[in-house]
Amino acid sequence: MFIESFHLLLPKNILHDMKRINLLIIFSFILLVSANAQLLWKISGHGLKQNSYLFGTHHLIPIQFLDSIPGIYPAFNNAQMVVSEIVLSDPDIAAGISQAAMLPDTLTMEDLLPADDYEYADKELMKVMQMSLKNLNKMHPSLIQTFFELELYKTRAHFDENTKSDSYFQLVANQKGIPVKGLETVKKQIELLFPKYDLKGKAQELINTIKNKETLYADYEEINKLYRAGDIEGLNIVNKKWNKKWGISAEENAEMLDIRNKEWVTQLPELMKLNSCFIAVGALHLPGENGLIQLLRRAGYKVVAVRKNS
Repeated sequence: MFIESFHLLLPKNILHDMKRINLLIIFSFILLVSANAQLLWKISGHGLKQNSYLFGTHHLIPIQFLDSIPGIYPAFNNAQMVVSEIVLSDPDIAAGISQAAMLPDTLTMEDLLPADDYEYADKELMKVMQMSLKNLNKMHPSLIQTFFELELYKTRAHFDENTKSDSYFQLVANQKGIPVKGLETVKKQIELLFPKYDLKGKAQELINTIKNKETLYADYEEINKLYRAGDIEGLNIVNKKWNKKWGISAEENAEMLDIRNKEWVTQLPELMKLNSCFIAVGALHLPGENGLIQLLRRAGYKVVAVRKNS
């Protein structure tokens, strides 16, 4: 299963037949999940002259959901800087995705899959995406998988990607002239999401996802329910369950979450020292011993959930 995080809106056409593709969706689909009443956290202490806030995003939740989160608009409106995983207005995104989306050299999906799996995938993609695998023959299997999962969910849940909540903060910050800082480069995130190694393994992951599409939809519905309820620990447990179910190793999970969290925490102190920051990242980066909440606490900050009466 292809799970990731990233969030926001930057419609880009990667293939001439593709519908508008949100780059944010591409990234965030690998890292979905985490907190609501515990989605918004206040960061203070450790020498900070002003509070900063940490918010966990999830792109399958409509923007109207933000209205139910206590304190989110004051926290955002008073921010002097918005911090996210990457800067979505970065002009390098389109070129980077277009390049990473393609298989290397003369390799094609036909080379990566047995003939019967190729034909099976071709038929299923036509049903869900109205597009033949033959038209995507040079596309990276992980990106095909992302498109498949997104289209499946949009069709089943009648989800309108133009109303998703995770794009709100960078878009409004740009409109207001508030600086937006990325915690990692576009290049780094693209390399993480679309690796050039084990391509046959990635192609098999695509087949497994297609074969388990009914379970996949139910899994996303479970995530959405937990996210809306603010059950951080529940979301963390589901992530571990998914890793086991979909064959994601502990090393892969650490690369997607733990290692990045630790890298981000080295950058945040200087940013928060100079600015009141609104930090919006994929929500699965928040919980757990190596999540941002605990890492910031171990660094000396006071991190508390923003609740109705706080």
